[in-house]
Amino acid sequence: MPLSNYPKRSYAIDVNEFKGVNVNINKPQSKTEERKLDGLIVAAADANKLPICVMIENAAFSGVRPQSGLASASLVYEMIVEGGITRLMAVYSGEQTDPIGPVRSARDTYLEFASELDCMYTHAGGSYTASQALWDLHMKDLDALREPKYFWRDPNKVSPHNLFTKTGNLEEAAINGHSWKNEPTYTAWLWREDNKNRKQSGEEGYVSDVSIEFGGAYNVEYKFNYENNNYERLNGGVNHIDDNTGKVLTVRKVIVEKVPPGWYLEGKGRINFAVTGEGEAYIFQEGEMIKGKWKKPNRLARTMFYDEDGDEIEFVRGNAWIEIVPEGYGFTWQ
Repeated sequence: MPLSNYPKRSYAIDVNEFKGVNVNINKPQSKTEERKLDGLIVAAADANKLPICVMIENAAFSGVRPQSGLASASLVYEMIVEGGITRLMAVYSGEQTDPIGPVRSARDTYLEFASELDCMYTHAGGSYTASQALWDLHMKDLDALREPKYFWRDPNKVSPHNLFTKTGNLEEAAINGHSWKNEPTYTAWLWREDNKNRKQSGEEGYVSDVSIEFGGAYNVEYKFNYENNNYERLNGGVNHIDDNTGKVLTVRKVIVEKVPPGWYLEGKGRINFAVTGEGEAYIFQEGEMIKGKWKKPNRLARTMFYDEDGDEIEFVRGNAWIEIVPEGYGFTWQ
């Protein structure tokens, strides 16, 4: 008999029978996640890659600025290293950029931040004390002077300010060169969505400009761009450009850590700062300033940030520049 001739039947379903039953067995898993380092939403496979830390020169010598690759970094740390000169440590976690540099030598204080991220610390040689610490602490150490195949020198620039690499080379060095494949276990910061009702110019609490007086060509300024909800960086009184893009560097959040005066290490006026412990912190995001504290109980602990009530600060998603400002250096906002 044809199927069409079978009598039609009505099947009543009591939905109460299915309460408490998992009916999402075949529900597709999320294909995107928060990236651990900066909170951006990325493919799940890219959410917790090994951070790659790269020491980048910031000396005001001819041919150093503009640097390459800073715009693609999730985090950038800046502090004085010697003679009033600042140096940068850019941290990458999946963004691709070519080239990165100029790559320069290791310095002691940066190892504290590299340690808390358990990153691959990329540099070209280093001070005696930093080189010894890298060895003693068994860090993930990629030294261009020992493994030059991952780097190259630009013949159009003067050595030693002409050493470059790229993220593809560094990922190759980490995974195939050293088998550093385990997922990182550092503590992530808290993330939040943008505030659609953020303060506007003229409102109480609105901050449009942040200035740090490292001195002369190393003075830093961040100007808030309300339309783009980010900060444009100036270095030495001029726009700080990424040579890869030709555009001014933009920053989603600026974090200022106040630290005690530093102490001098062996030779050449090199200086170290105490970035473990706790101290005042100032966070600038979305045109506002949050005053609070930074806390880092030991070398391996992630630096965390808290407001004046002791609550952990929630950061907007995207890149950050962390400025280490010692006592005695000017720091203002307006």
